[in-house]
Amino acid sequence: MSRRDATVSAATIAILVLGPLACRKAEAPAADPPPAAAAAAPAPADPSCKDGSRRDHPDGKLKECLLAADWVYGPYTCRMNWSVVLHPDGKLKECKIAGTATFDGLVVKESLALYEDGRFRRGVVAAAKTFGDVEAREGDWVTLYPGGALNRLELFGGPRTIQGYPCKGSENYFHENGRLKKCTLGEVFKQGEKELPAGTLLCFDANGQPTEPCTLMTP
Repeated sequence: MSRRDATVSAATIAILVLGPLACRKAEAPAADPPPAAAAAAPAPADPSCKDGSRRDHPDGKLKECLLAADWVYGPYTCRMNWSVVLHPDGKLKECKIAGTATFDGLVVKESLALYEDGRFRRGVVAAAKTFGDVEAREGDWVTLYPGGALNRLELFGGPRTIQGYPCKGSENYFHENGRLKKCTLGEVFKQGEKELPAGTLLCFDANGQPTEPCTLMTP
């Protein structure tokens, strides 16, 4: 074999060996397959109602009934033999729950009411919770504004001092800024030169100033 043939043969061998390797390097790595879409949460089963207890919305969808069995709605279990109320779109509005439910640090038990978007509206406090300078204690009922501020505090037990006033009962309301809006006096209270008897309903503006007239219907 001549020196020229040997050189050509060596070059040919190099091409045959190194060619595939070069091609492999040039190939782009295969892309990872796209992640599988998360499975949608299953819709809750329709509640089982006791005979004769069903009431419907105008469009025929269930509005309220007495539960014939426990009904699981998301994280809540609505208890049988109690009423369940649904919003027009079928979402839970009110029921008696088993155990507790937690909303941004507020733990509630027994009764639960929700706004249509699922945010907490009203329930029984299971563990003390402070709203600004107002404490809601276990057994109290609280109602929140849609934004989460305290709207109403229904006291469990005797009178309690709220923002300087000895309030009692269920008619204790608050402005969204946290100021006391209405309070039913639980004991005699002196306001300026006047001595107000227990049971007097007081009303206040958003700055904390007393307003009159003051009735349960005062906005």
